[in-house]
This record gives sequence, structure tokens and C-alpha cells, in this order.
Amino acid sequence: MEINKQAIKDLVVCDFFGRNPDPTKYSANDIKATISENIHSICSDYDSYRRNKLTLFEIMQEAYTEILPKSVEDYMGSFAEVRTVGDGQKVQFVVKQGARRARQFVTEVGLSGAYESFRLDSNTFEVGGRAIGGTTYIDYERMVCGNEDVSEQTQILLDAVQFKIYGEIQKALLAAVNAEDRPANNRYVTAGFDANMMAKACRVASSYGAGTGVTIFAAPEFVEAMGPDAIGAPVYGAYALPASPSAGSAPGYATPVYNPRNIEEIAAYGRIKTFRGNPIVEIPQSYTDETNEVTVTNPAVAYIFPNGREKPVKIVFEGPARVDDWQHRDRSIEVEVYQKVGVAILTNYDWCVYVNTELQD
Repeated sequence: MEINKQAIKDLVVCDFFGRNPDPTKYSANDIKATISENIHSICSDYDSYRRNKLTLFEIMQEAYTEILPKSVEDYMGSFAEVRTVGDGQKVQFVVKQGARRARQFVTEVGLSGAYESFRLDSNTFEVGGRAIGGTTYIDYERMVCGNEDVSEQTQILLDAVQFKIYGEIQKALLAAVNAEDRPANNRYVTAGFDANMMAKACRVASSYGAGTGVTIFAAPEFVEAMGPDAIGAPVYGAYALPASPSAGSAPGYATPVYNPRNIEEIAAYGRIKTFRGNPIVEIPQSYTDETNEVTVTNPAVAYIFPNGREKPVKIVFEGPARVDDWQHRDRSIEVEVYQKVGVAILTNYDWCVYVNTELQD
């Protein structure tokens, strides 16, 4: 049987990004089914898996190598610069210098594996990759009986590595939050969400955005806690509306008016999508294991980046994705994928962070 690796890889990529390579040939629902059928034809049982696994791994590697940088750029491209290089190479980033050079720090992974901050003493810095990965298990008996499909595991692996990358980006961001010499007006911490504090953070960051506003990046839990934005503060006393029509002109309570757009967004999506004209982008959320207790993305933190400025997050994909397997003594199969990724954060005076301590994970 001739295997068209390129065609299967293209379908995997198109499926991930919701594209259709040939609408005359596939419906949207057909693409997943076609991928599953093709992979199942390669590895329909244990013998065919042993015979064709290298072909399958090549398809997965090529698909992941194409998907991972693009998916990260799609989510975070407005504040992250994404570059790809070959194995053993590093990317040299050039930083614009100015009067505030003394306040520029870079946060990146150190020799200990922890993210550390250091003062930027030149207009360039290098970023290389470190290995991250994901693993999935295939049960031997279920595979032999046809109850477990390898194609399902490819998506699980892709999701695992993608969330590992988001985790690396977040660790670097969190390390940058407390970087030395970070201005106090660039960091806001409250118990619960305070719209006035968020508005202040947006004003600080927006002042560096050439009048183009800011973009707020946060986990779904943080955005949920923001709620609809009240226009006007509660008013008590003689200048408020009467408490009831029968109260005549007696002092009462004036209820704040909520932005109709926020109310419509909550009705449609469950949470707001904009805050006072500034778009909100949700950072994907997941959990570190099946207990669903520890989140990958810290739900308590939101990042406010000015639009149109130099992108402070630098992400480097070093070399292609690698896929391999390992058979355990119980004959279960462990399939592993890893990718070398480097993350550095340019800590500067033009972006802000907001922490809602009630959501701290």
C-alpha cells in the first residue's frame, strides 16, 4: 500500500487550524474522519504499527513542526515574536535603545532551569531552546482488539506539547513581573477585580502605544471575574434617584449602568471580550494532570501590552519536533514527542500586569 505522507500531514495541519484543503473533496466533518481512516490504515493493528510506525512518526513530526510555531503566533503574536531555527542555533534579538535603556531587563531560563532576570547591557541578546515534551500511552490489548486508535493519540500529544509551551511562556512572564527595577505603576494587585485599577493599568500601557490602545491577555477565569463593566459609580443621598416611585424625592440609590456590549458578550460567550474599548485575548487553559486541580495557566494574572510597540516576548523554536516510542514490560506503548523551545521576556516600562489574588492558583 502506498502511503501519501504529505497528504495526511496536510490534513492534520488543516484540521488543527480549521481549514479545508479542498472543499470540493471534503466537508468540515470529513477531515477528521479522513485523518483517522488514513492513520488507521497505516497502523490498524500491532503488527502494522511495528511495521509502519516510523512513517507515522514522520507524519506527526512534520505536522507538529508546522503547527506549533504557528499556533503560538496565532494566540500570542500581538505581543510575542516567534522565530524558528535549526538544531544548535540561537536567535539574536536586537533591542531598540533609548533614554530608558537602564530600565531594560531580560528574563530567560538560566543554567539552573529557573527563569532569571539580568540587566541588558547591550542592544542584543541571544535565545536558544530547551527540550520540553509530552507523552501518551497506548494500551496493547485495546490496540490489538481495535478499541484504541493511534490517531486519537496524535491529537493528545499535540495538545500536551502546546500547553507545555504556554506554560514556559507563562513562567517567563511571571518571573518578569517581579524583575528588579520594575516600576510600581506597572504592577497592580487587588483582592477581587477592581475595574478602576485595570483602567489605570490600561492607561499606563496605552501611553506607549501611539494611541492604538492595549490588548489584555488573561486566563478564562480572570476574564470571568471581570464581569460587566459598570458605567458610573453607585450614588447615595439627595442626588440619587428615589428609592421607589412612592418615595417622592426622598434620597435613594442610583444603580450603575452596564455597558450593553458587555452584557451582549456575556450572553453570547459567558464573559466579556472587551474592556473599555480594549480587546481581551484569552490564554488557553488546561490542567497539569487528570485530577483537574492545578492549572497550566495562572488564573490570577492578566498582562496588558500596548499595541504597536516592540513585542516583549521572544519565542524560539529550535529544530523540528521529535517523536519516538517505548514499550513497557506490560506491553503498553508510550509515545513521546519533544520540541526545543526558548522563551525570553524583555521587561520594560511599557507593559503592565494585574493580579487578582482571589484567583491565585
